[in-house]
Amino acid sequence: MSETNNFKIIGNVEDFPEFPAHVKLNNQPYYIVEAPRKADEEQRYNLISAICPHAGGIVRPHLNELICPLHYWCFDKATGESTNIPGEQLDCSPLVVRDGQFLLQA
Repeated sequence: MSETNNFKIIGNVEDFPEFPAHVKLNNQPYYIVEAPRKADEEQRYNLISAICPHAGGIVRPHLNELICPLHYWCFDKATGESTNIPGEQLDCSPLVVRDGQFLLQA
């Protein structure tokens, strides 16, 4: 990952044909996911931590969720919000797409 004008370059959009897409940032696991949007909006993306806030397990994609195999905490794959533990969520940040690259505001 490199930085440019207060943004970290996550990677080229064309390098991620399917979502969620697993990436590492500062040696930590994350997923690039398609963010919720209205039908007339352009596709947006989020960067979601793959580390469960409960016990530190690595969440894995399953259908429309990210699931921690340690205690089965489940998270919405588009927002990181827990679907079975109220008030919990995975760290989630919006990504910017510019010049064919995914960028994260630094």
